[in-house]
Amino acid sequence: MSSWRKFAQDVCQRIARFGRNSRATSAVEFAIIATPFFLALLCTAQIGVYYFTQSALDVGVLQTAQTLYSGFRTGTTPYLPSASALKSSVATLSGGLISNDSTLAVQIQPMSNLSSGSVPITDGVNNYGSTTSTLVLRAQANVVAFAPGFSTLTVATSSAIVRRQGT
Repeated sequence: MSSWRKFAQDVCQRIARFGRNSRATSAVEFAIIATPFFLALLCTAQIGVYYFTQSALDVGVLQTAQTLYSGFRTGTTPYLPSASALKSSVATLSGGLISNDSTLAVQIQPMSNLSSGSVPITDGVNNYGSTTSTLVLRAQANVVAFAPGFSTLTVATSSAIVRRQGT
């Protein structure tokens, strides 16, 4: 028998053995199924992290706005915290998910300054307006991104409206 024919028979036998081997079939099936499964799992985790961060930021902004409102309503001297105090308040009241660093931007300004549809949040802008101004407290925080294709879910934003009352 020629060496070519013997080689061809040997290859055919190996392929046949591989096809009959159930362990090899399972390995191939797992490789085909595991990739989309783990990708879906990673994407689900990324969406969960985004919504947890969004919820924590919402809580921090709303509770900070409530504190501001209470200070405006009860005091004879207006409670007008500095930019760093506002940022610290939002971070503290958000729980451990939002950190008080350069990735968190907090601003407060009169609603009349937000005339266009999309006004970017500038960190450290504190404009409390006049004694009866309606104010908008806005915050933005970065979200940890670890899944590919989620570039739109990297920033969480939140806002709350609070009104100064005669002080």
